[in-house]
Amino acid sequence: MRARMGAASGLALAGLMLASCSGDETPSTLPDVTPTSARSHEATSATPTGDPTAALEAEITTFFEEYIQTINESWSSRAALERRREMFSDACRHCLAGFELAERAHDEELVLEAPPATARQVRLDAVDADIATVLVVEDVPAGQLVDDQGIVIEEFGASLGAQVVYRAQRKPGDDGWVIIASDLLSVEGGG
Repeated sequence: MRARMGAASGLALAGLMLASCSGDETPSTLPDVTPTSARSHEATSATPTGDPTAALEAEITTFFEEYIQTINESWSSRAALERRREMFSDACRHCLAGFELAERAHDEELVLEAPPATARQVRLDAVDADIATVLVVEDVPAGQLVDDQGIVIEEFGASLGAQVVYRAQRKPGDDGWVIIASDLLSVEGGG
Protein backbone atom coordinates (compact mmCIF):
# COMPACT_ATOMS: atom_id res chain seq x y z
CA MET A 1 0.00 0.00 0.00
CA ARG A 2 1.25 3.50 -0.84
CA ALA A 3 1.94 6.14 1.76
CA ARG A 4 1.28 9.88 1.32
CA MET A 5 1.92 13.09 3.28
CA GLY A 6 5.20 11.88 4.75
CA ALA A 7 3.77 8.76 6.29
CA ALA A 8 0.30 7.42 5.95
CA SER A 9 0.69 6.72 9.55
CA GLY A 10 -2.28 8.21 11.09
CA LEU A 11 -5.49 8.01 12.81
CA ALA A 12 -5.78 6.20 15.99
CA LEU A 13 -9.51 6.25 15.16
CA ALA A 14 -9.48 5.22 13.54
CA GLY A 15 -7.63 4.13 16.76
CA LEU A 16 -10.31 5.90 18.71
CA MET A 17 -13.42 5.97 16.52
CA LEU A 18 -14.73 8.18 19.29
CA ALA A 19 -16.64 5.19 20.54
CA SER A 20 -16.51 3.29 23.76
CA CYS A 21 -15.24 -0.24 23.92
CA SER A 22 -17.03 -1.11 27.11
CA GLY A 23 -20.43 -1.62 25.49
CA ASP A 24 -21.95 0.74 28.05
CA GLU A 25 -23.65 3.76 26.49
CA THR A 26 -23.09 5.97 29.56
CA PRO A 27 -19.92 8.03 30.00
CA SER A 28 -17.18 6.22 31.86
CA THR A 29 -15.30 7.46 34.86
CA LEU A 30 -12.00 6.45 36.34
CA PRO A 31 -12.09 4.14 39.35
CA ASP A 32 -11.54 5.75 42.73
CA VAL A 33 -7.80 5.48 43.07
CA THR A 34 -4.98 7.72 44.09
CA PRO A 35 -3.22 8.17 40.77
CA THR A 36 0.51 8.24 40.52
CA SER A 37 2.06 11.39 39.20
CA ALA A 38 1.43 12.10 35.53
CA ARG A 39 4.25 10.82 33.39
CA SER A 40 4.72 12.03 29.87
CA HIS A 41 6.61 9.90 27.38
CA GLU A 42 9.56 12.28 27.74
CA ALA A 43 9.66 11.79 31.49
CA THR A 44 9.71 8.00 31.33
CA SER A 45 12.56 7.57 28.90
CA ALA A 46 15.04 7.05 31.73
CA THR A 47 15.36 3.54 33.14
CA PRO A 48 13.84 3.42 36.63
CA THR A 49 16.01 1.97 39.35
CA GLY A 50 14.69 -0.02 42.29
CA ASP A 51 11.13 1.36 42.36
CA PRO A 52 8.67 -1.34 41.17
CA THR A 53 5.93 1.26 40.56
CA ALA A 54 8.27 3.35 38.40
CA ALA A 55 9.34 0.21 36.53
CA LEU A 56 5.69 -0.74 35.89
CA GLU A 57 4.85 2.82 34.78
CA ALA A 58 7.78 2.76 32.34
CA GLU A 59 6.69 -0.64 31.01
CA ILE A 60 3.08 0.49 30.51
CA THR A 61 4.19 3.76 28.90
CA THR A 62 6.41 1.87 26.47
CA PHE A 63 3.57 -0.53 25.59
CA PHE A 64 1.08 2.25 24.81
CA GLU A 65 3.62 4.30 22.85
CA GLU A 66 4.38 1.17 20.82
CA TYR A 67 0.65 0.54 20.35
CA ILE A 68 0.07 4.00 18.88
CA GLN A 69 3.18 3.71 16.70
CA THR A 70 1.93 0.32 15.49
CA ILE A 71 -1.47 1.86 14.68
CA ASN A 72 0.33 4.52 12.64
CA GLU A 73 2.39 1.94 10.75
CA SER A 74 -0.55 -0.43 10.24
CA TRP A 75 -2.08 1.83 7.59
CA SER A 76 0.80 1.16 5.20
CA SER A 77 2.25 -2.15 6.43
CA ARG A 78 0.49 -5.53 6.63
CA ALA A 79 3.14 -6.72 9.12
CA ALA A 80 2.31 -3.78 11.41
CA LEU A 81 -1.40 -4.51 10.91
CA GLU A 82 -0.80 -8.06 12.18
CA ARG A 83 1.21 -6.71 15.15
CA ARG A 84 -1.61 -4.29 15.90
CA ARG A 85 -4.12 -7.16 16.06
CA GLU A 86 -1.97 -8.99 18.61
CA MET A 87 -1.97 -5.99 20.95
CA PHE A 88 -5.69 -6.11 21.91
CA SER A 89 -8.35 -8.69 22.67
CA ASP A 90 -11.74 -9.05 20.97
CA ALA A 91 -13.28 -7.48 24.09
CA CYS A 92 -11.90 -4.08 23.05
CA ARG A 93 -14.49 -3.28 20.41
CA HIS A 94 -13.16 0.15 19.43
CA CYS A 95 -9.67 -1.36 19.04
CA LEU A 96 -11.21 -4.01 16.78
CA ALA A 97 -13.20 -1.43 14.78
CA GLY A 98 -10.07 0.65 14.14
CA PHE A 99 -8.17 -2.47 13.11
CA GLU A 100 -10.96 -3.53 10.72
CA LEU A 101 -10.92 -0.09 9.10
CA ALA A 102 -7.16 -0.32 8.52
CA GLU A 103 -7.62 -3.87 7.19
CA ARG A 104 -10.29 -2.59 4.80
CA ALA A 105 -7.89 0.12 3.62
CA HIS A 106 -5.35 -2.58 2.75
CA ASP A 107 -7.93 -4.83 1.07
CA GLU A 108 -9.32 -1.97 -1.04
CA GLU A 109 -5.90 -0.41 -1.64
CA LEU A 110 -6.90 2.83 0.03
CA VAL A 111 -4.29 5.28 1.27
CA LEU A 112 -4.52 7.13 4.55
CA GLU A 113 -3.49 10.75 4.16
CA ALA A 114 -2.81 12.04 7.66
CA PRO A 115 0.02 12.96 9.99
CA PRO A 116 0.80 10.31 12.62
CA ALA A 117 -1.16 10.05 15.86
CA THR A 118 0.82 10.61 19.06
CA ALA A 119 0.55 9.84 22.76
CA ARG A 120 0.89 13.13 24.60
CA GLN A 121 0.74 11.47 28.01
CA VAL A 122 0.50 7.96 29.46
CA ARG A 123 -0.46 7.66 33.13
CA LEU A 124 -0.83 4.47 35.14
CA ASP A 125 -3.85 4.99 37.42
CA ALA A 126 -4.40 1.62 39.05
CA VAL A 127 -3.23 -1.96 39.10
CA ASP A 128 -5.43 -4.80 40.27
CA ALA A 129 -3.76 -8.20 40.07
CA ASP A 130 -2.71 -8.50 36.41
CA ILE A 131 -4.91 -5.66 35.06
CA ALA A 132 -3.68 -2.08 34.72
CA THR A 133 -5.92 0.96 34.26
CA VAL A 134 -4.14 3.59 32.18
CA LEU A 135 -5.09 7.08 31.02
CA VAL A 136 -3.64 7.98 27.61
CA VAL A 137 -3.94 11.50 26.19
CA GLU A 138 -3.81 11.11 22.40
CA ASP A 139 -3.54 13.56 19.52
CA VAL A 140 -5.14 12.17 16.37
CA PRO A 141 -4.88 14.58 13.39
CA ALA A 142 -7.58 14.87 10.75
CA GLY A 143 -7.15 12.65 7.71
CA GLN A 144 -8.81 10.87 4.86
CA LEU A 145 -8.83 7.55 3.06
CA VAL A 146 -8.23 7.98 -0.68
CA ASP A 147 -8.52 5.43 -3.49
CA ASP A 148 -6.04 4.99 -6.36
CA GLN A 149 -7.98 7.56 -8.42
CA GLY A 150 -7.49 10.21 -5.72
CA ILE A 151 -11.14 10.07 -4.68
CA VAL A 152 -11.75 10.59 -0.97
CA ILE A 153 -13.61 7.55 0.33
CA GLU A 154 -13.81 8.53 3.99
CA GLU A 155 -12.77 11.57 6.06
CA PHE A 156 -11.89 11.80 9.74
CA GLY A 157 -11.88 14.90 11.92
CA ALA A 158 -9.06 15.67 14.33
CA SER A 159 -9.27 14.39 17.86
CA LEU A 160 -6.74 16.43 19.83
CA GLY A 161 -6.19 15.83 23.51
CA ALA A 162 -8.47 12.79 23.53
CA GLN A 163 -8.43 11.23 26.99
CA VAL A 164 -8.85 7.49 26.71
CA VAL A 165 -8.91 5.09 29.63
CA TYR A 166 -7.51 1.71 28.69
CA ARG A 167 -7.52 -1.50 30.65
CA ALA A 168 -4.63 -3.77 29.81
CA GLN A 169 -3.98 -7.26 31.10
CA ARG A 170 -0.57 -8.82 31.54
CA LYS A 171 -0.18 -11.81 29.24
CA PRO A 172 0.50 -15.18 30.86
CA GLY A 173 4.15 -15.81 31.60
CA ASP A 174 4.85 -12.08 32.07
CA ASP A 175 5.04 -11.75 28.27
CA GLY A 176 3.86 -8.16 27.87
CA TRP A 177 0.37 -6.65 27.78
CA VAL A 178 -2.87 -6.88 25.80
CA ILE A 179 -5.59 -4.22 25.77
CA ILE A 180 -8.92 -5.59 27.00
CA ALA A 181 -11.07 -2.42 27.11
CA SER A 182 -11.08 1.29 26.42
CA ASP A 183 -13.36 4.24 27.03
CA LEU A 184 -13.14 7.73 25.55
CA LEU A 185 -13.55 10.24 28.38
CA SER A 186 -13.14 13.56 26.59
CA VAL A 187 -11.63 15.42 23.66
CA GLU A 188 -10.02 18.87 23.96
CA GLY A 189 -10.75 19.96 20.43
CA GLY A 190 -10.29 19.27 16.80
CA GLY A 191 -9.79 20.88 13.50
